[in-house]
Amino acid sequence: MSNDSPEPSLRQADVAERATLGTMAFFGSGGVAVGVKNVLFGSWVLLYYNQVLELSPWLASLALGLALIFDAISDPLVGAWSDRVHSRFGRRHPFMYASIIPFTAAIYFILQPPQGLSETELFLYLLVLAVAVRVSMTFYEVPRQALGPELTKDYEQRTQLVGIATAFGFIGGTGMSFYIMTYLFPETAEYSGSEALLNPAGYAILARTAAVVVFVSCVVSTLGLQNRINRLYVPPITTRPTLRELLREAEETLSNRSWLVLFFAGMVFALFVGLQSGIEQYYNVYFWEWVPYQIRLFPLAQLFVALTCALLAGAFAKGRDKKRVAVVLFSACVVLGPLPVGLRLLTEATGIPLFPANGTDFLWWALLIHSGLMTGAGVVGFILIGSMTADIVEESQEATGRRSEGLISAGPALAQKTMSAGGVLILGGLLEIFGFNQPDPTVESMREPMQQLAKFQLALVIVFPAISTWLISKYSITREGHEKRIEELGYTRIESTE
Repeated sequence: MSNDSPEPSLRQADVAERATLGTMAFFGSGGVAVGVKNVLFGSWVLLYYNQVLELSPWLASLALGLALIFDAISDPLVGAWSDRVHSRFGRRHPFMYASIIPFTAAIYFILQPPQGLSETELFLYLLVLAVAVRVSMTFYEVPRQALGPELTKDYEQRTQLVGIATAFGFIGGTGMSFYIMTYLFPETAEYSGSEALLNPAGYAILARTAAVVVFVSCVVSTLGLQNRINRLYVPPITTRPTLRELLREAEETLSNRSWLVLFFAGMVFALFVGLQSGIEQYYNVYFWEWVPYQIRLFPLAQLFVALTCALLAGAFAKGRDKKRVAVVLFSACVVLGPLPVGLRLLTEATGIPLFPANGTDFLWWALLIHSGLMTGAGVVGFILIGSMTADIVEESQEATGRRSEGLISAGPALAQKTMSAGGVLILGGLLEIFGFNQPDPTVESMREPMQQLAKFQLALVIVFPAISTWLISKYSITREGHEKRIEELGYTRIESTE
């Protein structure tokens, strides 16, 4: 080697485009609004309309199920539409700005029905407001989620980005749950014990609080990402495509093998979610018989676990295959998920004390620990699924020549939310059959219906998550393939390192 050749002190490396911490925080902050909406629809709306307003469980579930179908149709349409938009505000921001006021208003009014409505009028009110919540959130959340793969192309940082967004989602959802349990449902002479959760006065305050939180979250996230617009991908200007061309492009994009296995896993899980939707508080009132203040710390514990796992998910998954870690975590959920309800039912069937009795400290600790384990495994698992979905974008771009973040992230919604809607409708029918249509329900009168519901749910908790986990194991994108792909697509920069 010639002595004239200087020995370099630095080496060059290809580095994928990355997002700053501030950008990731603003992206994630929009998840607060989604978390609030999820906790309302997942825990409170069905209970409120059925057990407080005494709307038939079948009609309440029918309204919520039909709203899911509207949501299912709007998701891929908005996703594909936002992929193609040209505006001074980029592809995603016009939708996000337009959604904020309708989303906020719908969240408020769904928990503020006028007094004196007949059952038919109450059903129609719930249907219209549920559709308004879901469609307005689609115009906000689908474009916001589509920004994720644009903000960072890095294999590891995508997991971190989804983790931060998940953390904010839990701040919104579990923070709202803590507020509800601590302040909104104190025991009164008329509503004592676990029946405190049926006090209508608490729902009026909940409507105002939830609307304010949703508005602030959406505004902060949308404005905070405004300065990224000029750095985002701009699709080529083409003639307006025909419907046949749009369908052909969608078929090309969504025929990706890894997308398909996540799609079918999501289909199975969506049916499971629909069959579980809105019954958490039924368990708190009629199965575990919790007084609200007794479980006010549960949401805080879940929040601590979720934040810790979400913020450390990137570090935990670093150097590991995303799919393998996700499969292990979801397999753990399949085993742990049914234990409390299953052991309680076995205790009552056999007389053998396999699980602690209601009202005991042992029960409180057992369910707190179980909730923490399930939250931690679920949070990291779904963060990895989100990151795996983002990695499909470049594989699809390599095959089709198009970046279709909106379609890839929202494309499954039509089928999956339709499946979930089917699950909600089935659940409504079962609640009717089991006896959840009684006027002036009490813990004692609902004991037998709750036992029937618990037995039915127990089988679901085992079977459906197990099938979804098996399907996820068929995902095929690897770290090496992704890193090679982003380099070939030009999404790396040369960076000097020591």
